[in-house]
Amino acid sequence: MTLNSSAHKTTKLLLLITGFFLVFLSNQLITSLKKEDIKVSQQEKAININEHVVKGISLGQNRLLSSLLWAETLIKAGISHYKEGDLNNWMFLRLKLMTTLDPYFYQAYLYGGIYLSIVKDDDAGAEFIYDKGLRYFSDDLYLNMNASYHYLFEVHHYDKGISALERAEKMPNSPPHIPRLIARFKAQSGKLEDARDHLVSLMQGTPEGSEIRKKYLQQIDNIQIEIDLNCLNENKKKCNFRSPDGSAYKQNSLGKWYSQQPWESFKPKTKKAP
Repeated sequence: MTLNSSAHKTTKLLLLITGFFLVFLSNQLITSLKKEDIKVSQQEKAININEHVVKGISLGQNRLLSSLLWAETLIKAGISHYKEGDLNNWMFLRLKLMTTLDPYFYQAYLYGGIYLSIVKDDDAGAEFIYDKGLRYFSDDLYLNMNASYHYLFEVHHYDKGISALERAEKMPNSPPHIPRLIARFKAQSGKLEDARDHLVSLMQGTPEGSEIRKKYLQQIDNIQIEIDLNCLNENKKKCNFRSPDGSAYKQNSLGKWYSQQPWESFKPKTKKAP
Protein backbone atom coordinates (compact mmCIF):
# COMPACT_ATOMS: atom_id res chain seq x y z
CA MET A 1 0.00 0.00 0.00
CA THR A 2 1.43 3.38 -0.96
CA LEU A 3 1.76 6.27 1.43
CA ASN A 4 -0.69 8.33 -0.62
CA SER A 5 -3.38 5.66 -0.60
CA SER A 6 -2.98 5.17 3.14
CA ALA A 7 -3.29 8.90 3.75
CA HIS A 8 -6.35 9.01 1.48
CA LYS A 9 -8.08 6.27 3.47
CA THR A 10 -7.21 7.97 6.74
CA THR A 11 -8.67 11.22 5.45
CA LYS A 12 -11.91 9.47 4.40
CA LEU A 13 -12.16 7.78 7.79
CA LEU A 14 -11.72 11.11 9.57
CA LEU A 15 -14.39 12.66 7.36
CA LEU A 16 -16.75 9.80 8.14
CA ILE A 17 -16.20 10.06 11.88
CA THR A 18 -16.49 13.85 11.75
CA GLY A 19 -19.73 13.65 9.78
CA PHE A 20 -21.43 11.30 12.19
CA PHE A 21 -20.10 13.28 15.14
CA LEU A 22 -21.65 16.45 13.70
CA VAL A 23 -24.96 14.67 13.20
CA PHE A 24 -24.86 13.51 16.82
CA LEU A 25 -24.05 17.01 18.09
CA SER A 26 -26.79 18.54 15.94
CA ASN A 27 -29.36 16.14 17.37
CA GLN A 28 -28.22 16.92 20.91
CA LEU A 29 -28.28 20.67 20.25
CA ILE A 30 -31.81 20.60 18.85
CA THR A 31 -32.97 18.57 21.85
CA SER A 32 -31.30 20.85 24.40
CA LEU A 33 -32.60 24.07 22.81
CA LYS A 34 -36.27 23.11 22.88
CA LYS A 35 -38.38 24.71 25.58
CA GLU A 36 -39.89 22.48 28.22
CA ASP A 37 -43.43 23.34 27.17
CA ILE A 38 -42.77 22.70 23.47
CA LYS A 39 -42.51 19.14 22.21
CA VAL A 40 -40.36 18.72 19.11
CA SER A 41 -41.26 15.61 17.14
CA GLN A 42 -38.63 13.24 15.86
CA GLN A 43 -39.80 14.16 12.36
CA GLU A 44 -38.76 17.78 13.02
CA LYS A 45 -35.46 17.16 14.77
CA ALA A 46 -34.17 14.11 12.85
CA ILE A 47 -31.26 14.76 10.52
CA ASN A 48 -31.02 12.51 7.49
CA ILE A 49 -27.95 12.38 5.28
CA ASN A 50 -28.19 11.47 1.62
CA GLU A 51 -27.56 7.73 1.36
CA HIS A 52 -25.23 8.07 -1.61
CA VAL A 53 -23.03 10.53 0.29
CA VAL A 54 -22.82 8.17 3.28
CA LYS A 55 -22.07 5.21 1.06
CA GLY A 56 -19.34 7.17 -0.70
CA ILE A 57 -17.44 7.89 2.53
CA SER A 58 -18.18 4.64 4.38
CA LEU A 59 -14.80 3.03 3.65
CA GLY A 60 -16.59 -0.22 2.93
CA GLN A 61 -18.13 -0.41 6.42
CA ASN A 62 -21.67 -0.38 5.01
CA ARG A 63 -23.04 -3.21 7.11
CA LEU A 64 -21.62 -1.76 10.32
CA LEU A 65 -23.09 1.66 9.62
CA SER A 66 -26.50 0.24 8.70
CA SER A 67 -26.54 -1.76 11.95
CA LEU A 68 -25.69 1.33 14.01
CA LEU A 69 -28.41 3.31 12.26
CA TRP A 70 -30.87 0.46 12.87
CA ALA A 71 -30.14 0.52 16.61
CA GLU A 72 -30.56 4.30 16.80
CA THR A 73 -33.78 4.18 14.77
CA LEU A 74 -35.30 1.56 17.07
CA ILE A 75 -34.53 3.74 20.09
CA LYS A 76 -36.13 6.84 18.56
CA ALA A 77 -38.93 5.16 16.59
CA GLY A 78 -41.97 6.69 18.29
CA ILE A 79 -45.61 6.14 17.35
CA SER A 80 -46.61 9.42 15.71
CA HIS A 81 -48.41 8.92 12.39
CA TYR A 82 -47.18 10.19 9.05
CA LYS A 83 -49.74 10.46 6.28
CA GLU A 84 -48.18 12.99 3.92
CA GLY A 85 -47.36 10.34 1.31
CA ASP A 86 -44.32 12.31 0.13
CA LEU A 87 -41.59 9.81 1.12
CA ASN A 88 -40.16 12.37 3.56
CA ASN A 89 -40.90 10.55 6.82
CA TRP A 90 -37.68 10.53 8.86
CA MET A 91 -38.03 6.83 9.69
CA PHE A 92 -38.57 5.89 6.06
CA LEU A 93 -35.50 7.91 5.07
CA ARG A 94 -33.47 6.03 7.68
CA LEU A 95 -34.68 2.67 6.39
CA LYS A 96 -33.92 3.78 2.85
CA LEU A 97 -30.40 4.74 3.94
CA MET A 98 -29.85 1.44 5.76
CA THR A 99 -30.98 -0.63 2.81
CA THR A 100 -28.84 1.40 0.43
CA LEU A 101 -25.81 0.72 2.61
CA ASP A 102 -26.79 -2.93 2.98
CA PRO A 103 -29.39 -4.09 0.41
CA TYR A 104 -29.57 -7.49 2.17
CA PHE A 105 -30.59 -6.04 5.55
CA TYR A 106 -33.56 -8.41 5.93
CA GLN A 107 -34.81 -7.10 9.30
CA ALA A 108 -35.03 -3.56 7.94
CA TYR A 109 -37.45 -4.72 5.25
CA LEU A 110 -39.48 -7.11 7.40
CA TYR A 111 -39.88 -5.09 10.62
CA GLY A 112 -39.38 -1.67 9.07
CA GLY A 113 -42.17 -2.35 6.59
CA ILE A 114 -44.52 -3.44 9.39
CA TYR A 115 -43.70 -0.37 11.48
CA LEU A 116 -44.20 2.07 8.63
CA SER A 117 -47.45 0.40 7.58
CA ILE A 118 -49.13 -0.35 10.91
CA VAL A 119 -47.68 2.12 13.41
CA LYS A 120 -46.67 5.14 11.36
CA ASP A 121 -49.45 4.88 8.74
CA ASP A 122 -46.86 5.81 6.12
CA ASP A 123 -48.41 3.87 3.26
CA ALA A 124 -46.10 5.21 0.55
CA GLY A 125 -42.98 4.61 2.62
CA ALA A 126 -44.02 1.08 3.56
CA GLU A 127 -44.81 0.22 -0.05
CA PHE A 128 -41.38 1.47 -1.15
CA ILE A 129 -39.62 -0.62 1.51
CA TYR A 130 -41.65 -3.75 0.72
CA ASP A 131 -41.06 -3.31 -3.02
CA LYS A 132 -37.34 -3.05 -2.43
CA GLY A 133 -37.26 -5.93 0.04
CA LEU A 134 -39.00 -8.28 -2.35
CA ARG A 135 -36.40 -7.54 -5.01
CA TYR A 136 -33.82 -9.13 -2.72
CA PHE A 137 -35.95 -11.64 -0.78
CA SER A 138 -38.65 -12.66 -3.26
CA ASP A 139 -38.77 -16.20 -1.86
CA ASP A 140 -39.26 -15.23 1.80
CA LEU A 141 -42.62 -16.34 3.20
CA TYR A 142 -42.98 -13.71 5.93
CA LEU A 143 -41.93 -10.77 3.79
CA ASN A 144 -44.38 -11.81 1.06
CA MET A 145 -47.17 -12.25 3.61
CA ASN A 146 -46.57 -8.87 5.27
CA ALA A 147 -46.16 -7.10 1.95
CA SER A 148 -49.35 -8.67 0.57
CA TYR A 149 -51.32 -7.41 3.58
CA HIS A 150 -50.06 -3.87 2.95
CA TYR A 151 -50.68 -4.03 -0.80
CA LEU A 152 -54.19 -5.46 -0.44
CA PHE A 153 -55.61 -3.79 2.66
CA GLU A 154 -53.71 -0.51 2.98
CA VAL A 155 -53.05 0.70 -0.57
CA HIS A 156 -55.42 -1.60 -2.54
CA HIS A 157 -52.85 -2.54 -5.16
CA TYR A 158 -54.45 -5.89 -5.86
CA ASP A 159 -52.14 -7.14 -8.60
CA LYS A 160 -49.07 -6.68 -6.40
CA GLY A 161 -50.83 -8.21 -3.39
CA ILE A 162 -52.05 -11.23 -5.34
CA SER A 163 -48.57 -11.78 -6.80
CA ALA A 164 -47.07 -11.76 -3.29
CA LEU A 165 -49.70 -14.23 -2.09
CA GLU A 166 -49.11 -16.50 -5.08
CA ARG A 167 -45.41 -16.61 -4.25
CA ALA A 168 -46.23 -17.36 -0.61
CA GLU A 169 -48.64 -20.11 -1.66
CA LYS A 170 -45.80 -22.10 -3.25
CA MET A 171 -43.52 -21.98 -0.20
CA PRO A 172 -43.09 -24.62 2.53
CA ASN A 173 -45.23 -23.95 5.63
CA SER A 174 -47.51 -21.60 3.68
CA PRO A 175 -50.73 -20.95 5.68
CA PRO A 176 -53.62 -23.10 4.40
CA HIS A 177 -55.96 -20.13 3.91
CA ILE A 178 -53.72 -18.49 1.29
CA PRO A 179 -55.31 -20.15 -1.81
CA ARG A 180 -58.81 -19.02 -0.80
CA LEU A 181 -57.52 -15.53 -0.03
CA ILE A 182 -55.99 -15.36 -3.51
CA ALA A 183 -59.33 -16.31 -5.04
CA ARG A 184 -61.19 -13.68 -3.00
CA PHE A 185 -58.87 -10.87 -4.00
CA LYS A 186 -58.93 -11.92 -7.62
CA ALA A 187 -62.69 -11.48 -7.37
CA GLN A 188 -62.21 -8.13 -5.61
CA SER A 189 -59.94 -6.91 -8.42
CA GLY A 190 -62.59 -7.80 -11.00
CA LYS A 191 -60.96 -11.03 -12.21
CA LEU A 192 -64.02 -13.15 -11.50
CA GLU A 193 -63.18 -15.82 -14.07
CA ASP A 194 -59.69 -16.24 -12.57
CA ALA A 195 -61.18 -16.46 -9.09
CA ARG A 196 -63.66 -19.11 -10.25
CA ASP A 197 -60.96 -21.15 -11.97
CA HIS A 198 -58.75 -20.92 -8.88
CA LEU A 199 -61.53 -22.36 -6.74
CA VAL A 200 -62.25 -25.10 -9.28
CA SER A 201 -58.62 -26.24 -9.05
CA LEU A 202 -58.84 -26.24 -5.24
CA MET A 203 -62.13 -28.15 -5.29
CA GLN A 204 -60.67 -30.88 -7.51
CA GLY A 205 -58.29 -31.86 -4.71
CA THR A 206 -61.08 -32.47 -2.19
CA PRO A 207 -62.96 -35.76 -1.53
CA GLU A 208 -66.30 -36.35 -3.24
CA GLY A 209 -69.23 -35.48 -0.96
CA SER A 210 -67.04 -33.72 1.63
CA GLU A 211 -68.23 -30.55 3.32
CA ILE A 212 -65.28 -28.58 1.99
CA ARG A 213 -66.12 -29.67 -1.56
CA LYS A 214 -69.72 -28.56 -1.07
CA LYS A 215 -68.48 -25.20 0.20
CA TYR A 216 -66.25 -24.76 -2.83
CA LEU A 217 -69.14 -25.63 -5.14
CA GLN A 218 -71.33 -23.03 -3.46
CA GLN A 219 -68.63 -20.37 -3.82
CA ILE A 220 -68.05 -21.30 -7.47
CA ASP A 221 -71.80 -20.94 -8.09
CA ASN A 222 -71.76 -17.51 -6.40
CA ILE A 223 -68.96 -16.32 -8.66
CA GLN A 224 -70.65 -17.75 -11.77
CA ILE A 225 -73.91 -15.99 -10.95
CA GLU A 226 -72.08 -12.68 -10.53
CA ILE A 227 -70.32 -13.22 -13.87
CA ASP A 228 -73.63 -14.00 -15.57
CA LEU A 229 -75.49 -11.03 -14.07
CA ASN A 230 -72.66 -8.65 -14.98
CA CYS A 231 -72.80 -9.96 -18.53
CA LEU A 232 -76.57 -9.56 -18.79
CA ASN A 233 -76.74 -6.14 -17.13
CA GLU A 234 -73.94 -4.83 -19.35
CA ASN A 235 -75.79 -6.09 -22.46
CA LYS A 236 -72.91 -8.27 -23.57
CA LYS A 237 -73.18 -11.14 -26.00
CA LYS A 238 -73.05 -14.88 -25.24
CA CYS A 239 -74.35 -14.52 -21.70
CA ASN A 240 -75.83 -17.37 -19.68
CA PHE A 241 -79.56 -16.97 -19.12
CA ARG A 242 -79.76 -19.65 -16.44
CA SER A 243 -78.03 -19.84 -13.07
CA PRO A 244 -76.00 -22.93 -12.04
CA ASP A 245 -79.08 -24.59 -10.47
CA GLY A 246 -80.96 -24.29 -13.78
CA SER A 247 -83.35 -21.50 -12.81
CA ALA A 248 -83.77 -18.66 -15.31
CA TYR A 249 -82.42 -15.20 -14.64
CA LYS A 250 -85.20 -12.60 -14.61
CA GLN A 251 -85.54 -8.86 -15.03
CA ASN A 252 -87.20 -6.56 -12.54
CA SER A 253 -89.42 -3.59 -13.39
CA LEU A 254 -86.36 -1.44 -14.03
CA GLY A 255 -84.94 -3.96 -16.48
CA LYS A 256 -82.14 -5.10 -14.15
CA TRP A 257 -81.33 -8.81 -14.22
CA TYR A 258 -81.39 -10.83 -11.01
CA SER A 259 -80.99 -14.44 -9.94
CA GLN A 260 -83.74 -16.61 -8.46
CA GLN A 261 -81.01 -18.80 -7.01
CA PRO A 262 -79.82 -17.28 -3.69
CA TRP A 263 -76.22 -16.06 -3.83
CA GLU A 264 -73.74 -13.66 -2.25
CA SER A 265 -70.65 -11.94 -3.56
CA PHE A 266 -67.42 -13.86 -3.12
CA LYS A 267 -65.40 -10.67 -2.63
CA PRO A 268 -63.60 -10.17 0.71
CA LYS A 269 -65.90 -9.13 3.52
CA THR A 270 -65.14 -5.73 5.01
CA LYS A 271 -66.14 -4.48 8.43
CA LYS A 272 -69.03 -2.08 8.50
CA ALA A 273 -68.37 1.33 9.98
CA PRO A 274 -69.86 1.72 13.49
